[in-house]
Amino acid sequence: MKKILVVLTGGTIGSRVDNDVIDVSDTSPYRLLSLYEESYGREAFEVIQPINILSENMTPDSLLILLKALDRIPYGEYAGIIVAHGSDTLSYTSAFAGLLFHHIPVPMILIASNYPLGQEGSNGLNNFARAVEFIRGQNMKGVFTLYQDREGVDQVYLATRIHEAEPVHDQFRDFSGCAFGRMENGRFLLRTEKNDEESRMIEKELKKDRKQKLMVPDSFSNKVMMIRPYPGMDYSVFRFDENNKPAAVLHYLYHSATACLSGEEYNFLSFAQRCRRQNIDVYTASYKRTDGKQYATGDVLLKAGVIPLLNISPEAAYAKLMLIYNSKKPMDREFLQENIYFECIEGGNV
Repeated sequence: MKKILVVLTGGTIGSRVDNDVIDVSDTSPYRLLSLYEESYGREAFEVIQPINILSENMTPDSLLILLKALDRIPYGEYAGIIVAHGSDTLSYTSAFAGLLFHHIPVPMILIASNYPLGQEGSNGLNNFARAVEFIRGQNMKGVFTLYQDREGVDQVYLATRIHEAEPVHDQFRDFSGCAFGRMENGRFLLRTEKNDEESRMIEKELKKDRKQKLMVPDSFSNKVMMIRPYPGMDYSVFRFDENNKPAAVLHYLYHSATACLSGEEYNFLSFAQRCRRQNIDVYTASYKRTDGKQYATGDVLLKAGVIPLLNISPEAAYAKLMLIYNSKKPMDREFLQENIYFECIEGGNV
C-alpha cells in the first residue's frame, strides 16, 4: 500500500495553547498524527514540514518555500498528499496549489482546523481523517480543499473556488455558491444539483488541451496589488514611483462588475489611467460575462481597456496573476482570461 504524504505547515492545526495564546511550536504539528493513530488506527504516512508558521504570517517568500516543496514531490510514489494549513490564508494557498498542481496523478487535499487539536469543537482531526478517506476511497486526481462546516457537513471544495472564511462563524464558502461535493460515511458524494449548462462546462473543461501551463516561479519579485472597493475609497492615496510599483493591479469589483466613476479621487478609471501611464497593467474581476447588457460604469471600464477576468474568485485571480507575472514564459491574454472553474481537476475522474 502506498503511503500518504503529509505536508505540515503550522497553522492552528499545528499549534498549541500556552497561557491563552495560540502559536506554533516545534512539536505540536506532529500531534495530529498521534491523535489520528489513537482514534483511527495505524496508517502509512510520510511527513515533511517545509514551513512552520501561523498562516496569517504567510509571505510570498514562505509561500514560495511551500510551493517549491510541493513541486519536488515524486507524486507517483504516494497514494495522495495532505497539506495541513492554517485557516486564515487557506483559500489563497489552495488557489496557488490548484493552479499549479491540477495535473498531478493523485489527489492533493488541503485542510485546516477551526481550533487547536484537542480543544472542544475542534474539527482538525476530523478534517484530516476525512482527507485520508478521500485518498484511500476515491479514484480522483487534482487539488481539493476539505473542511467541516458548522452543520457538521464535511465539504469538499475545488481548490481554486474556495473563499476565505467569514469572521462570525469562521465558515468557508464556494465561489459558485455550493461546494464541489462532500464526504459522508467514508465516501465522496459529488454535488448532484448541477444543471445542464454546468454539466456541459465540466465536459468542455476536462477535454481542453491546455498548451500553456503555470509553473512554480523562481521568485515572486514582481508584485501584484489587489484592491477591493468601498464607498469613499480614495484612489489618490495609491501613488507609485518607478522604483516601487507593482507589475499589475487587480481591482476586484462590486458584484455587478462595477466600480465608482464619480469625482476625481473616488474615480477608479482615473486611477487606472494613472497606472497605464506608469506601465502598470490593471485587471478587473469578476465578470459573469463581458458581452450583452452591462451597467453604464462597467461598460465604460471595458471600453477604456482595463482587462476583465471572468468567473473567478479574488484568491484565484490574485494567484493566477502572481504566477503569470513571475513566470519566465510569456502567457497570452487568452490563457490569462481562460475560465479556471475546473482547472484544478484537469484529467480528473469526475
